[in-house]
Amino acid sequence: MENPPRSFYDKLFWMSVHTDTSLWSALADKVQVRAYISKRCGSEILTDLYATYDKAESVDFDALPTSFAIKTNNGCGANYLVKSKTEVDLEDIRRSLRYWLAFPYGELTGQMHYARIVPQILVEELLFQAHNPNATLVDYKFYCFNGVPRYCYVVSERQFDQKHSHSRMMYDMEWHPMPDVFVKGKPLSFVERPAALERMKSVSSRLSEGIPFVRVDLYEVNGEVKFSEMTFLPGMDPGYTETFQSKLGGLIELPPSTLPTHAGRG
Repeated sequence: MENPPRSFYDKLFWMSVHTDTSLWSALADKVQVRAYISKRCGSEILTDLYATYDKAESVDFDALPTSFAIKTNNGCGANYLVKSKTEVDLEDIRRSLRYWLAFPYGELTGQMHYARIVPQILVEELLFQAHNPNATLVDYKFYCFNGVPRYCYVVSERQFDQKHSHSRMMYDMEWHPMPDVFVKGKPLSFVERPAALERMKSVSSRLSEGIPFVRVDLYEVNGEVKFSEMTFLPGMDPGYTETFQSKLGGLIELPPSTLPTHAGRG
């Protein structure tokens, strides 16, 4: 290969253009991925799924429990965390769902594996810590390379009403913090080693086996591991140093190109 990609994001975009990413579509689909999770790790790490709908008008709020999470399956940040349906504007949620279903997230972000997902609405249980039900969950995002989790990007102190307000930290697999991988910017915050770390590492390994790179996002809820999502093109502006991006890139073993060089990104 002439002038092969070397850095983390260069390699990710190369794969998005030059390889078959149908698996990316299947596993980025928040509904379809559940069968894959259940087969690889067991259904106990999945949230309870209450319902799926094809249209916003079909959502039967009366049939849903008091609290739930409602989202679309084919994008990012398209969700509501409903603590009590009697205290929110359900028609406002319906309007947002209608907009999210029609929003061309894949096309606009250059992530065409999302564009191939058939849009759906899913409603699942709202996760919370029994000892602190009002706190948002800590996100544990494992950077995995061919079945080997190498780093965990941790998002904490997220605000319910401000989806992009949070603190972060990177850890190695022995839970040593790595603040130096970030350029100055968003706040950093240290998080205690999760009690279920070894279980989360095992789950991440099973889910990412055979995949050059995927970020496996998990929660630790009341001592148990719960699945969040799988991400193949994580945020394009995470604030990593060039040195760390180069190190991440070195961990990706590129598969052979399977698409013509003129093929569209997908």
